[in-house]
Amino acid sequence: MKALFDIIIPTYNNRDELLACIHGFEQQTLKDFRLLICIDGSTDDTRESIEHLQSLSSLNINILQHSDGLNHGRNATRNLALPHITAPYLAFLDSDAVPEPNFLQEHLTILEKESCISAGDLTYTNADSNAWAHYLHSRGKKNYDQGERIPFKYITTGNLALPSTMFIELQGQDAQMKLYGGGDTEFAFRLYSQFQRPVYYAKRAIAYSIMHKSLSFAFDQMQQFGAVNLRYIRTKHPEFTEIFRIGELTGNSMRSLLTRFALHPAFGKISEGCAKSLPIFLTKGFIAHAVGSRILFGWTTGKDPFQA
Repeated sequence: MKALFDIIIPTYNNRDELLACIHGFEQQTLKDFRLLICIDGSTDDTRESIEHLQSLSSLNINILQHSDGLNHGRNATRNLALPHITAPYLAFLDSDAVPEPNFLQEHLTILEKESCISAGDLTYTNADSNAWAHYLHSRGKKNYDQGERIPFKYITTGNLALPSTMFIELQGQDAQMKLYGGGDTEFAFRLYSQFQRPVYYAKRAIAYSIMHKSLSFAFDQMQQFGAVNLRYIRTKHPEFTEIFRIGELTGNSMRSLLTRFALHPAFGKISEGCAKSLPIFLTKGFIAHAVGSRILFGWTTGKDPFQA
């Protein structure tokens, strides 16, 4: 018998967090679901641990992994589920997040109203002590209310639910995008372009996680995104000028020139220094400026800091 939800969870070398995530699904108020655990070349004992859990848990757990056993990135790893999807609805959750007991029910409440997409909430429990988590809590869909319609660009597969047919017809995410950044945005653009379905904020479909990134690492990831994936997306979808306002930033208007000047790497470094030294509650504006500066620097130079 088909389940109501298939749940796609990609994982890479984070066995303990994954086990906590699965435990969260054992507590769900809605029981009609199946877990598709997609292993991305993990070198710990993730598979053995999940197989052991299968023998103890009442959950319907399916383990999927790449045939070569190597790491292919999250996009390609989520796509492992494509041949196995049978449920009418799909939910996506990152393996380092623990869903609240009403996680699936809250997504279902939105999905049953109309043909739409339900974007859930990811809450970092250490947002008061980790500056990057604090910044993420201040932006995007976090500024909307429960059930409110949100722009498609705020779709993230860290916590998402939608009709399965949408993911299948798009043939999943772009497996060519293996590095950090833009994978969800590119998927969101194709999803909206093809189906034109509204996206609603499922603020009560909560999953909890802990942010481990430092600001320095996060800024390097932003530069890598500008240098690699942003360039790839712009080549693949030249009409998608809204991504990082790149259409405006590369223009010749006075506004474009002033914005590029304001995001000059020298000013960006000042913002990075302020973000790292000031109390967390004062860092939002500095982090936002530093992020923009790093992305633009990556875009214009092609320099990936992880390949230096």
